[in-house]
This record gives sequence, C-alpha cells and structure tokens, in this order.
Amino acid sequence: MILEIPTPDLHALAAGEIIVAFVPRGICTEGEELELGVGPPRIPQSVKSAYRRWLDADPPEGVTAVVVMVGPAALLDPAAGSARHVLAATPHDGDLAILRVFGPAGPVLSDEAFTARRASVEGALQ
Repeated sequence: MILEIPTPDLHALAAGEIIVAFVPRGICTEGEELELGVGPPRIPQSVKSAYRRWLDADPPEGVTAVVVMVGPAALLDPAAGSARHVLAATPHDGDLAILRVFGPAGPVLSDEAFTARRASVEGALQ
C-alpha cells in the first residue's frame, strides 16, 4: 500500500527528524509495510517554521515504512507531543502512526535512536 504523506512530513520522516505521521482513521494497521508517497500539500501556516523549507521541495524517493503503532491522534498531548511532529498544532482527528522508516540504504535511524524516539512519543500519549 502507498501511504500518501505531505512533502514536509515525508522529508522529516526520511531524514529521521520525526517518526510520527498523522493519517486518516483506519488507513493502516500495526505491522503493515508501506511505501511512502507524496500526499496533498500543506498550508504553509499549518507547518512549523523549521519544516517550511520542504513545502515546495522535490519529495525523497524510495522511502518505505513499517507501522509500529497506530492509535487515535487525540491521544497525543498537545504540549508534550508538540516537538514530535511538523505541524504547528496537534491534530485531534484521525490516527497517529509511529513509523519505522527505511530509505534506499536501510533504516534512517539506528535501532537505539528509533527506540528512544518511540519511547518519547509514547510518553507523550495521554
């Protein structure tokens, strides 16, 4: 399955800056392997300023992911979870998916780095 992700989110996932994607409810399940493709554009004001550089950038290619966890986006604490995604405000609808991301050369994060990021995200869930 191809999971369509807006370009800033896709770049941040491919660079290992984030491990979270906000997706429509029920679109993916834990353990599922996905190809990450370009989704609908984001409104510039909806993205944190640090990630706006990727609004019009060419998307990375060859990015895949395994869904490690999926649950309601509303569970992410807006204050504690704000550093774990590219959006200016935490969405309350849809799902939050923790993704183990792979580029053409393999995992974008080491096992240790991914485990630490996952623990950080899970610690921000209410």
